[in-house]
Amino acid sequence: MNNLPLWLELRRWRAAGRTARLWWRDDDASGSASTIDRLLLDRLLQLSAATHKPLTLAVTPVGEMSGLAARLDGVELVNLAQGGGAPETRREDPEAGEFAPDWDQKQVQAALAAGWSRIENLPRVLKVFVSPWSDIHPRLERALSANGYAGWSARGLAAASGTCPRLDIHLDLMPWRDGPRFRGRSALLAALAGELRRRRRAGLWEAPIGLLSHHRAHDTAAWTFLGEFLRWTSAQPEFGWVSLPDLLGETKARRALALRRSATRLVSDMALPHPA
Repeated sequence: MNNLPLWLELRRWRAAGRTARLWWRDDDASGSASTIDRLLLDRLLQLSAATHKPLTLAVTPVGEMSGLAARLDGVELVNLAQGGGAPETRREDPEAGEFAPDWDQKQVQAALAAGWSRIENLPRVLKVFVSPWSDIHPRLERALSANGYAGWSARGLAAASGTCPRLDIHLDLMPWRDGPRFRGRSALLAALAGELRRRRRAGLWEAPIGLLSHHRAHDTAAWTFLGEFLRWTSAQPEFGWVSLPDLLGETKARRALALRRSATRLVSDMALPHPA
């Protein structure tokens, strides 16, 4: 993985005694029973197993899920998330998104619930929402909190935030304008160097960097890079891989600690003598 800006950035992380944390999300698995979809999913799962890398598989709630459930039963290192709401709510216009802009919170909640009901019995599924096209409806976060989601994922934020924890992706293997294709090795390594620099300068050493793959759309170059990248990071002490359950657990623990500290300050303020 020859890239001078990345090499220099990794030296800075090494000098600081820090480890950059990576997590991996793949989108658009579904209940499709086509032979090609099964083969592509098998290739993805085999890559996760061969490289010992935890994978979050975003499942679009469409199709018959029994075959997918059987394939994933007993598969280690893989957790599932909800890839969108009820599929009939998707917009395919130039402003593609998940929910109509004029929907109120109850309509968004209903679509979320309909989608969740189709995948909730899959093995190792987490109540985490992956927003298709990273479309963020103005009432989405409140709807997710109201429906009891543990978190959600879109694109771009460095660290978990908001009332419903948001854990984003930052390195997308595939651009989609003019058709999906591999983004390119140089572009991805430069983007990784940029994400590392961003965290170092902000002091966000623990903020995970999300890698996004799309197994159903990969060309040969994307598959090749993905395998090489997963193996290369294993040999770099500056990188560590974390699973989505670990990230959610850490976020929950941080929020609980913040609440305890806030409660302690409140009690302390109440105990102070009031001026006469």
